[in-house]
Amino acid sequence: MRSMFSLEEVGDMLDMKTSEVEREIESGHLTYSFHDGEKRITLYDLEKYMGAEQTRKITQDYLKDGES
Repeated sequence: MRSMFSLEEVGDMLDMKTSEVEREIESGHLTYSFHDGEKRITLYDLEKYMGAEQTRKITQDYLKDGES
């Protein structure tokens, strides 16, 4: 399973606009890392944001839908 996602991908996963994801970051609710000069959200960041079980379900669904 992938461990890093772009802000756009996280927005797709959570049914949010990228600007809403950025607001969650700015407000301190969602954390991120820099990878190759871009903001990336890790599975760990998502787990802190919404819990491990919810993160696992949402990311698995997102990745499965991406393969279809």
